[in-house]
Amino acid sequence: MNNRIRITLCLSLAFTIIAVLYVCGCSSVSTGPENNNSTQKDCDLTLEQKQVEWQKMKKWRSVHGGWIEDVSVGDSKKQTEMGEPVQSRFVRTFTLSEWQLALLDWHSLGSGGARVKDKGILPGRGVEFDVYFPGNNPGGCSLDFVSSGEGGSGSLVGTDIRDYGAIALKFNLVSVNGKSGPELKQKLVAGVVIGPADTGLLSTYEPVTLGLTDSEKTVIAKTYVSTDKIYEVGFHVHMLNPENWEVSGSMITLRVESAG
Repeated sequence: MNNRIRITLCLSLAFTIIAVLYVCGCSSVSTGPENNNSTQKDCDLTLEQKQVEWQKMKKWRSVHGGWIEDVSVGDSKKQTEMGEPVQSRFVRTFTLSEWQLALLDWHSLGSGGARVKDKGILPGRGVEFDVYFPGNNPGGCSLDFVSSGEGGSGSLVGTDIRDYGAIALKFNLVSVNGKSGPELKQKLVAGVVIGPADTGLLSTYEPVTLGLTDSEKTVIAKTYVSTDKIYEVGFHVHMLNPENWEVSGSMITLRVESAG
């Protein structure tokens, strides 16, 4: 009798241990995919689960695909608002038309006392800007004149330019203090302003040199674009070798036109 009890107890204990091990083993397998869903393969899914996942993906593509298509249609409409693109061998470049240049109306905060005193459209030849520098000191010999989200009317702000890699404009230094002889030493650094920049700055430009000699009088400047939409666009000028400029101030006439 005692032996039978002992055998029964041993068998019960053995079955209990096997059951515990089986349950623990199943639990560890079932929690694996939950902790790492990316490792679950399609073959682990039932036919019904595959159909559910496929329907989810189809719905996502339908919704987001339509959104992307709508944006691209909107982009093409906005692109026609910009000047005619200048075709480049390496990068698609856009420019500004005369009326867009005439919309520039904001002096950047770092311009000091330098100001655009007047501007006028010359049909078919661009826009002439009369720029006044109050002196040749660092605080008054530099100017950014732009359409900006920082101030002014901001007429060109928000224009979609994601299909373009650069912006270009043609600069012509017409005169300095009413004179335009090649013997004059005054020179300018100019550039096309575009922003925001990928450096985190509000805007950037690539410099070119302008003078009154035949080789420096007219220059095309290009700045590469790193933004999808314009926040600031226009032009930059500052004195090169300020010691060659009048201490009491200077007035320059600068013609800016489409680079097309």
